[in-house]
Amino acid sequence: MKHIAHTIALAIALATTSAGAFATPVNSVENGGFETPAQNGWYTYLNGSVGGWTYGGSSGVAANNSPFNVANAGGAQAAFLQQPGASISQMFNFTKNQFSVSFIAESRNYGGGGNPLSVLVDDQLLSFAGMTTFTPESNTSFTAYTSDFIALSAGNHTLRFVSHGGNGDVTSFIDNVEVTAVPEPLSLSLMGLGMLALSASRRKKAGKA
Repeated sequence: MKHIAHTIALAIALATTSAGAFATPVNSVENGGFETPAQNGWYTYLNGSVGGWTYGGSSGVAANNSPFNVANAGGAQAAFLQQPGASISQMFNFTKNQFSVSFIAESRNYGGGGNPLSVLVDDQLLSFAGMTTFTPESNTSFTAYTSDFIALSAGNHTLRFVSHGGNGDVTSFIDNVEVTAVPEPLSLSLMGLGMLALSASRRKKAGKA
């Protein structure tokens, strides 16, 4: 009896520990909040590699409540992509099986509003509830976005945000970028083992009653 109880407790503990380990962000994105380079209340168009990101086209970093109209960013500032062909990208290392990216985004409250965006890993488009191109929903607050999971091999990959433009001066802001791994099969199996063991224990107690 003591052995069975010990096995049940161990299975549940392993399942809980393993699930928690794989459900959290991988934290392999550098400067995901775009706090570098510091803008000190202003904004800057950037070109090339700065603060872990590579900027192309009309892209850069703007401070919260600066003249570039970014509002309610996750920290002091956010990245912006203006007009078609703007991009920000970063190489990251991944060691799990499946990948998702999450971030917050906002349309600019000026001119033509938001800039349609796509997110890619290497050359693969990520989908967001089935959509591969979207425009941030609000121009007064940031909205959270999480991509659908895709299979991803271990190694170095490139995460890229690209803009498609539109009518007028269109701009979108990106902030709080994170890479997340789905629980691996071992983790899911251990969770199942823990639940089965717990169920068996409850049935045995019910039989005695």
